Amino acid sequence: MSASSAVDTSTGTVPPPSKKDIHRIVAGGVAGQVVEFYDYALYGLLAASIARIFFPSDDPALGILSAFAVFGVANLMRPLGGLVLGPLGDKAGRRTVLVISVTTISISTFLVGVLPTQAAIGIAAPVLLVLLRLIQGFSAGGEVISVVTYIAEHAPPKRRGFYTAFLQSGATFSFLMASTVVLLVTALVPDEAFDVWGWRIPFLLALPLGGVAIYLRLKLEESPVFMKLRREGELSKRPLREALLGSPWLIVQGTAVVALTFSANFVFLSYFPTYLKGQGFSSQEAFFATTIGLGLSVVLHPVVGLLSDRLGRKQVAVASAAYFLVLGWPIFALLSSGSLGLVVLALAIMAVGLGGCVAVVICFFTEFTSSRTRMATFAIGYNIGGAIFGGTALFLVQLLVIQTGDARSPAYFLMGAALVTLVTLLSIRRYAKPGEPLT
Repeated sequence: MSASSAVDTSTGTVPPPSKKDIHRIVAGGVAGQVVEFYDYALYGLLAASIARIFFPSDDPALGILSAFAVFGVANLMRPLGGLVLGPLGDKAGRRTVLVISVTTISISTFLVGVLPTQAAIGIAAPVLLVLLRLIQGFSAGGEVISVVTYIAEHAPPKRRGFYTAFLQSGATFSFLMASTVVLLVTALVPDEAFDVWGWRIPFLLALPLGGVAIYLRLKLEESPVFMKLRREGELSKRPLREALLGSPWLIVQGTAVVALTFSANFVFLSYFPTYLKGQGFSSQEAFFATTIGLGLSVVLHPVVGLLSDRLGRKQVAVASAAYFLVLGWPIFALLSSGSLGLVVLALAIMAVGLGGCVAVVICFFTEFTSSRTRMATFAIGYNIGGAIFGGTALFLVQLLVIQTGDARSPAYFLMGAALVTLVTLLSIRRYAKPGEPLT
């Protein structure tokens, strides 16, 4: 039994995990994040092909709009998944939800890759696609909350931001990996064959990736915070009810604080390849620019997490929200300039700000919630926020471009989300500071 799970019989406490244990714990968490967000990345990267295959239309823009609407359906299921899996994590353990979520996501993503097309089975094809997206969304409703809670409750208090930031690096790396896979497939598969069978290859890879993540998570021990609650008989019998009735304002704050987290992340990670193609760039140029931005983001997340351990989670998150409020319009002005060099610059500017609104905010979530109902509170607020701001992100930014004819108009969505997050962050007063243990 590892140090992270062995109880000291003389004191009745669980000793802090060793550095080796922490690295193993983080690896298991990151592996699941890679699988979850690999699915999201693929759907955004392959939106144009999915639109042609499952939503054929005389107007390509409307077909893509339909594909993005189905993307949003998955996020609308996240709150339901959170309502089930969040309280389960407070009652049965964080590790239990970790295994359930990654298993379900892996299988459902793989099944997208074997779906018959609309040309083969008619309306049943998009219906089945929607069903699988609903399952993915339900599972995702428990993935982020369980893994962030699990890592935060294991991490040394002075390094909580640093270690949890690796989870977002893993999530962003999955987009980098998906972008690379799609780039290779588009380069190797003839254009006329891509919509026939080439698009399936990236989805099929989800199964072996998921197998690795499941194996790593099955070897993990339970969270020491959860073990302490169970040992002391302090586990909540009805965590969902306790969260809803005991701290409803925390749920409201949690819903709003992730507005920028989901909006910026999904626009950056899933929308930009489609957006850049609409600006006249080739698939290869769009994927090349996106890959550079993703690579920079992967490296910067732990750096920003470490910075939050020094300066404070709230302070760094506030700075990030202000950053996007000011720079949202210039970013899209550069993206719509027609210059590949300026596009890469815009993506680099966005990557710099993402760490604070994504990696730091999800860690901050664990610091203003109680251990008895942490996953239930986290699940409700985070996933409702995801449904509102993430589920609508790709649809609304595409709709803005269609309706206004202005390629810079998605900036309004991003800046609005930044304002919501900024105001909410300033309203949160009670939370565990860096160096303080989670309670």
